[in-house]
Amino acid sequence: MSAAQESGHDSGHEPAQAPGQDPGDGGFTLVELLVAIGLLGVVSTLLLGLALSTAEVTDEIQSTADVTQESRLAVERLSRELRQTAAVDKVELTSLGDETTSLTVWTDFDGDGLRDTGISDPEVLTYRWDPTGGRLTLTANDADGAAITRPVLAEVVSRFDLRLLSSAFEPDADGDGRTTWQELDAYPALGGNGNGRPDGAELAHLDLVEVSMTVRDGDVSRDFTLRVDLRNQEGGAG
Repeated sequence: MSAAQESGHDSGHEPAQAPGQDPGDGGFTLVELLVAIGLLGVVSTLLLGLALSTAEVTDEIQSTADVTQESRLAVERLSRELRQTAAVDKVELTSLGDETTSLTVWTDFDGDGLRDTGISDPEVLTYRWDPTGGRLTLTANDADGAAITRPVLAEVVSRFDLRLLSSAFEPDADGDGRTTWQELDAYPALGGNGNGRPDGAELAHLDLVEVSMTVRDGDVSRDFTLRVDLRNQEGGAG
């Protein structure tokens, strides 16, 4: 056997490289491939975390905007109707042991001096807050005279504080310039009956309402305050 033949069948020698071929052009090693996959996984995790964080912030901003918008509309409606109130008919306060906090008013929308209760645009309205369910509702009569209750807000109202004040200065016992319903209740000359509740003839002298509430939607909550002069207040419960 010739030397050339021996060389051709010698498996111990590496095949000759093509002219100009770099010895390092043989592809990725297993270690290089694993390192590349690891780096790709780290980068993908970081990008995914950034995307999720951005989406969460966007959702929170949108939820806050929705809560603010709907609550502002409800506050504006309550303010508008209270400004036209001709009489405060009834008050309930959870701070006095009542199950709900409510304010029933007669709002003379058409200015005819009559309590219209059986029309499509009723004038006797009751705003009520239920602390158990966290709901703020509005009750009024429909065109047939049946009481209909509708939610004012879809979100939970976790706090609803109602303050009733009077511009009458005589009952202002502590001289702070603000006559509360408690001071009015203790002043017989203006109808106070001393029973520890805002009721009866006292209601005719309540002409300022302050509302403070907290509206919550999931983890998003906003505080709102409202102060309304009952400029059209004419008399108590009828």
